[in-house]
Amino acid sequence: MFSLQQDLRKMKTDSKSSPANPDIQLVTIDVKMQIRTLHAKVTFLQETGGMTEEIERMMTELTALCSKGDALPTTRPPAPAATTVLPKLLVKAETIQAHSEYAGPDWKHLLIMPGDTIITYAYINEVTAVGFNTRTNLGGRFPIDIAKKVDPQSHEKIEIFITTDPAILYNTSPSSLRYMSGQYVRVCKWEKDIYWAYGFNLSTLAMGRFNTRYQFKRIEW
Repeated sequence: MFSLQQDLRKMKTDSKSSPANPDIQLVTIDVKMQIRTLHAKVTFLQETGGMTEEIERMMTELTALCSKGDALPTTRPPAPAATTVLPKLLVKAETIQAHSEYAGPDWKHLLIMPGDTIITYAYINEVTAVGFNTRTNLGGRFPIDIAKKVDPQSHEKIEIFITTDPAILYNTSPSSLRYMSGQYVRVCKWEKDIYWAYGFNLSTLAMGRFNTRYQFKRIEW
């Protein structure tokens, strides 16, 4: 980022760019800076549950524009979020089996050994998914290319809860699920205590332990 800023200051000093005759190199540097800023902001919205359908639609149109290299028609209909917009939630979880080990950089990522069975709940992007490791009973992100799809496990009832407390953050420890009022949480596995479960936040794509006795209401699914 610092080198880009240096180049930008130099370009502003040396360039004879004007609205009628823009300097291509100056525009290129500016676009790079804007993309980096946009990426950071979108990542923040995804992790905090602030992503809206309008922003998702605009991101889809921007991606299409970059890949096609031509202007989009003004009457272009919104793309179906479930098939073309990432992150993508899976209504029916996918069962995969790891063929390589993986140790992520922090607690938000899965620890995986070859042969582990992972229940996948969402795709964050083209290379990263979110799932639950049935061997370690922990959830998190992992690279898609270390595993392959296998036959699903025996049918398991989908259990969804909605948070009912005011919109404030709870439970800051790494093992606890973070959530806000109104968000949906899917149960990955129940613990021996009938009130505690390991869950997946459908809004933020976060995973962790939560207590269903308080602040939650079961949704008929």
